[in-house]
Amino acid sequence: MADVVLGLGSNLGDRSGFLKAGVREIGDLDTTQVRAVSSIYRTDPVGPIDQGDFFNIAVRAETDLSPTELLSATLEIEQANGRSRSERWGPRTLDIDILTYDSLKLTSEELTIPHPRARERAFVLAPLSELDPTLRLEGEPVNALLRELGDPGVDRLIPFRKCQTVGIVGASFNAGRYSNRAQRLLMEKGHSVVPVSARDEDILGVPRYRRLRDFGGSIDTVTLYLSPPQQRDILDDLLEAEPGRVIFNPGTESLETQRTLAENRIPFEAACTLVMLQTGQF
Repeated sequence: MADVVLGLGSNLGDRSGFLKAGVREIGDLDTTQVRAVSSIYRTDPVGPIDQGDFFNIAVRAETDLSPTELLSATLEIEQANGRSRSERWGPRTLDIDILTYDSLKLTSEELTIPHPRARERAFVLAPLSELDPTLRLEGEPVNALLRELGDPGVDRLIPFRKCQTVGIVGASFNAGRYSNRAQRLLMEKGHSVVPVSARDEDILGVPRYRRLRDFGGSIDTVTLYLSPPQQRDILDDLLEAEPGRVIFNPGTESLETQRTLAENRIPFEAACTLVMLQTGQF
């Protein structure tokens, strides 16, 4: 099997959510196994277009796919996650680059390996250096290339394995609401968010869901921003989602909901999500 390293980036919507989807779908490819993933890095955008910051990771995998087969597969993953290529250097939901493929050197119209601009980009070198500081690009160790280039505009957020998918039940587009502030901080720290609201608006650039079950993926944590009477309408949905835990923010504590969660062996706690994030307890 070939040892490959890929770079993934996103700067639209639920950036960590798109990165998690990309890693999962790469691992689902035929004869392909993901072996390691770097931390998530927040990086300044590159190019002439004014746009939001990127989240970037590096992924090491083994595959029996040829370079062109792997390229075709990654393009399909990008498209499945809403990638638009209408504007060069423009914002994107998910970008996947093949950085290295064993020690192969390849130049064609559709693909160049190693990636021709990897050594010039701190947002590529920083996660690469964490993933494997002995990895070489065109004969030079990536950690040496990073030291030479420096890492302006590159901030390490959280290890990929600690990136949670968080359902925000009672999410709000109102910047003064606690749920909005919690969503903003969750995203800033590198977590994936699933805003749940009856309103139709996107919330902080992330499409909202009417119910947790509409998300379709696994939920690590649900943070509640609904009063106890309102929770009766979402209790079945909450049980169906089977989250890893539920957080009752101040004012949302419901004995009925807590009793039902306990009966279904879903862990819960009464806490403030904002405080947990601010103090490193999340």
